[in-house]
Amino acid sequence: MTTGRFARQTVKILMAVAMTVCAGISPAQGQAQAVSPAEGFPSKPVRLIVPVPAGGLQDALARAVAQGVARIWGQSIVVENRAGASGIIAAELVAKSAPDGYTLLMTDNVTLMTNQFLRSNLPYDLARDFAPVIALTQTSNILVARPDFPPRTLPELVALARARPAELTYGSFGLGSSPHVDTEAFSALAGIKLTHVPYKGGVAILQGLMSGQLSFSLMGMTAAIPLIKQDRIRPIAYGGLRRSPVFPDVPTLSESGYRGFESSAWFGWLAPAATPAAIIERIAADAGRVISTAEFRDKYALATGHEVLNLPPAATAELLRADREKYAARLKALNFKLE
Repeated sequence: MTTGRFARQTVKILMAVAMTVCAGISPAQGQAQAVSPAEGFPSKPVRLIVPVPAGGLQDALARAVAQGVARIWGQSIVVENRAGASGIIAAELVAKSAPDGYTLLMTDNVTLMTNQFLRSNLPYDLARDFAPVIALTQTSNILVARPDFPPRTLPELVALARARPAELTYGSFGLGSSPHVDTEAFSALAGIKLTHVPYKGGVAILQGLMSGQLSFSLMGMTAAIPLIKQDRIRPIAYGGLRRSPVFPDVPTLSESGYRGFESSAWFGWLAPAATPAAIIERIAADAGRVISTAEFRDKYALATGHEVLNLPPAATAELLRADREKYAARLKALNFKLE
């Protein structure tokens, strides 16, 4: 009897001890489970995949932000240029990478959208395979002409194009590029017919303009700014919805009779889908710190005709959604496939 009572007491004591131990461990376990995935990130170098060759504007922007973020982290960010196939090579690499924050994609929105709508059998799905991280900067195109081009305003250009259908030529850096898509969308809106001349890049377009091969072209501000200031090309209209602070006397496309029409692009970072939200927020916050500095704005925004956006993940996702609607409408009118 005594032995049985002792045994029962022993069992009670052991159960009490077990409960005490469990009670002591549970908070620690709970804390371990509550540790953010961003805690300790990054613990190794991060790869930033850039879909263009080294040396261009997008590459320079990518490297500037990467260097700044790397200083904050005390960990390197390796910029890898994976040019080719209109950004598809780079995008596929990132889409199929581990969703851990250690592989990121630097891209522009126009390439993403034109590939999505104009190419079949993409090896990734934009909505399914990527998580928006941050929209860094935005730039608008500017419509420029050779100095001896008779029209000096957009209404005058449209009037000449209507009088001489398909005689006016414009340049772009390829089918599906921003200048191509936006000029075709504008010509449809204006009811005019133009002749498209594709080139390999912005430098070639400028050469075409200055040699008289082209009538006009939409092109990026970075390449246009110095030549406009040298009077080697003449601005007719700006692609942003607000006038450019660099050329405040140049009217926008919107205020030149085509309300709400713009020609612009933004650059940003994407991560593989399923990357933990805490890691994405960490990357976005630190990249935002870099591009918010006066030094960055002066060198990589104002001097190149860019505007700092610094949009967090949710706002970047909304921007992508709006772009998808805009380009779906514009590209539908082109009625062609790139492949």
